Amino acid sequence: MLKFQYDHYYAYDELTAALQQLQTGYPKLANLLSIGQSPEGRQQWLMEITDSATGAAADKPAYYIDGNHHAGEVTGAMVALYTIDYLLSEAATNPAVQSLLQRYTFYILPRVSPDGSEVYLTTPDTLRSVPRMYPEPELLPGLLAQDIDGNGEILLMRVKSKIGEWKASETDDRLMLKRLPDEEDGVFYRIFSEGILQQYNGGEIEAAPTKWGMDLNRNYPCQWGVEAKQAGAGTYPLSEPETHHVADFVLAHPNIGSASTLHTTGGVILRPPGIKPEKQAPKLDVSLFKAIGEMATAETGYPCINIYDEFFSDPSTFSSGAFDDWLYGHLGIPAYTIELWDLANRAGLKDIWPRRDKTDKVLGEDFAKILAWNDEVLAGKGFVNWTKFQHPQLGEVEIGGFHTKTVVQNCPSQFLPEECAKVSRFMLRHARTLPRLLAEEVKAEKIDQNSWKVSLLVGNIGYLPTYLTQEAINLHAAKEVTVELSGAKIVDGTLAKRKIGHLAGRAGRSGKFENGGFRSGRDEVSQKGVSWLVQGSAGDLVTIVIQSQKAGKLQVQLNLA
Repeated sequence: MLKFQYDHYYAYDELTAALQQLQTGYPKLANLLSIGQSPEGRQQWLMEITDSATGAAADKPAYYIDGNHHAGEVTGAMVALYTIDYLLSEAATNPAVQSLLQRYTFYILPRVSPDGSEVYLTTPDTLRSVPRMYPEPELLPGLLAQDIDGNGEILLMRVKSKIGEWKASETDDRLMLKRLPDEEDGVFYRIFSEGILQQYNGGEIEAAPTKWGMDLNRNYPCQWGVEAKQAGAGTYPLSEPETHHVADFVLAHPNIGSASTLHTTGGVILRPPGIKPEKQAPKLDVSLFKAIGEMATAETGYPCINIYDEFFSDPSTFSSGAFDDWLYGHLGIPAYTIELWDLANRAGLKDIWPRRDKTDKVLGEDFAKILAWNDEVLAGKGFVNWTKFQHPQLGEVEIGGFHTKTVVQNCPSQFLPEECAKVSRFMLRHARTLPRLLAEEVKAEKIDQNSWKVSLLVGNIGYLPTYLTQEAINLHAAKEVTVELSGAKIVDGTLAKRKIGHLAGRAGRSGKFENGGFRSGRDEVSQKGVSWLVQGSAGDLVTIVIQSQKAGKLQVQLNLA
């Protein structure tokens, strides 16, 4: 039974207390670590979870999860906490969870940006990642988003204007529609963020450049670009302490074999590559990304699409410096970005992904559907009706709009438990795709009074190969499996420790039933035999250690007999 309620979004102190309580309650399974401290002194907490009775965390294939690279996407932190809670609270009674923790390690970092999320959760402000002035050191002229009516959140302002491009629907005053090209008479509006104008002397109203423009998910080394090419990129790759700490942790834990990074919003799961067309990626990698993506869709209902070809509306301006691209593009690790919460789909909008341009008329129809869903499901509480307000600079304006933080960017609280549960189910299934070592046919055959042939068959029982992806091979990021014997003298001239190459997983196997027949090609090797000729005495204990950077460490012992 879960230890916590998933009916609201946890600020830093509550999240910290929950993680500490979980570690205290499950000391043999959970190890709470800080991977670093934020500039404002908050810890980036990470929970390491495994059954220590079956081996050290570093000796098992590992699955990595994080949330809140983007400060306001707090649904991700709650899904991460839920997954921790579920794994630990179910470990004593649930055989499926028991086997997961016996075989694998989980590294779960709920909140990459604790400073940014604290601002988001405790003030009216919204921000991309961190509350630090960037790219400019001071505020610049323009409209600065601010809660001017004191209701605790920043909404929208509609301002009457003869040159306005918007009008209110005749049937629903909340619904804003684009003014028709030939429409001359009527009441028209400009739409702006609620806020105050900096250094305003009249004339055109323009948004001020954001004061907190850093984007942690554009600060990683893969295809990193300067600010002029990639907004939010930072001054150099990993310039920010939060991303530097994450990268250091990943590099210090080479057993990480797959990952999910949790974001909002859109109800879609994104698969690499994100920096080039999918047709340019290795076929093996594309096939395994799609196969795992089908599991994701089965559990969440979210489509799984390629980042470069299907998520970006203009692939030529892809987002560079992203975390998932760094994992796959530099380290060869299969990584998925999960865009949580599907407001549009819930409201009945169809064919949302891949992205496609929509006419103003269709966008207006979509807006109306979301308002109708709000009225039916949320009893109208998701939208703040337009309300007159005397703006100190603009005179009479009207303030209103959807609750950005808890309807648009994150799910309303009544949907949070479902969101946590279904995404967690996929991630636990995803972890089971990791490569995992298997030793079979372990034996010592007596040759003469003092000599034995020690042999075994080493295999990979997992779906992924021990090298994870072809991209890892191309990057020279994949280390071979090693086998080492101790406890007896080797007399056949072979090394006690030797490399045996890689072991294929079930991914990429060519066999298939098609048109009533079975077809197969030549597949990679998934098992390899290893043997030594040794000298010793009957009863001597021989130890064989099999080790793979991504598939874990396995030790077997046998007596010479």
